[in-house]
Amino acid sequence: MKKVLVLVLALVLISTSALAAEIGFLPPAMTSPFYAACIEGAEPVATASGYELLIMAPPSEDDYATQMSMMEDMITRGVAGIAVCGINLDALIPGIKKANEAGIPVVMFNTITVLEGVDVYAYSGYNQYNGGGKIADWVNQQTGGQAKVAIIEGLPSDYTTQSMGGFIDRCKEAYPGIEVVATQPGDWVRELGMNAAMDMLQAHPEISVIYGLSDEMALGAVQAIKQLGRDDIIVVGLDGNPNAFESVKAGELTATLDCGPVAIGANAILAIVEALEGVERTEKIIEAETTVVDITLVDNYIK
Repeated sequence: MKKVLVLVLALVLISTSALAAEIGFLPPAMTSPFYAACIEGAEPVATASGYELLIMAPPSEDDYATQMSMMEDMITRGVAGIAVCGINLDALIPGIKKANEAGIPVVMFNTITVLEGVDVYAYSGYNQYNGGGKIADWVNQQTGGQAKVAIIEGLPSDYTTQSMGGFIDRCKEAYPGIEVVATQPGDWVRELGMNAAMDMLQAHPEISVIYGLSDEMALGAVQAIKQLGRDDIIVVGLDGNPNAFESVKAGELTATLDCGPVAIGANAILAIVEALEGVERTEKIIEAETTVVDITLVDNYIK
């Protein structure tokens, strides 16, 4: 009887140890290659630190309920830590509170917007507002300060507000000849980005620049201008996805803002490991560098 009891206790300890050796990684979906690049950065760091990366993702970026359910599942499984990115930041708060109550450290990735009322160990992301400003600077250089711009928005979120706001504010501040004449949502999806670009170009044929707030939507805009025979239009995206770099190299997409997704993923896991080791952080923001990558730089970014 004692041998059976010892065996059962040993199995429980092994099971608990296996669970504790996992770090949860929870993107809002896998519809964008951006999150695959974040995982590319996260996995080797987790492995080198002795952890397995448990990856879960909802089917779409507006499926907040499924993301919350997945986060609760990670907490129930007893993961060592959770790295999470949500399009709707407020929707994550109940899950983060549950993780706090369970003593599981949480790091948010692809955002540096600090949440109130919850304990987030660190934020690994890039400055979306400044990124929008950099794109405005680049558009100014390409157009000599004269452009009619259409913006393809993502889902209503802090990401959309910051990336679009940074561009618009920079133009108002420094480039009065660059005018935003139309905006339409594309919900981060290529097909909807194509539809939005098509609609705006037909309503405003004077458009000379399309700014997609994600690479997938910008690549949709590339498809739209091909169909319309408008090869005079500048199209710039935002993410720095591998397929966007290939499109720039091919002379289709004009540019993309590289946001450092591999570094963002790696830094998120490094922060969780720090939290598990009891390291006290004085600075919660871990900011990745951003660069507008066009044909002059793209060879440096293609693997």
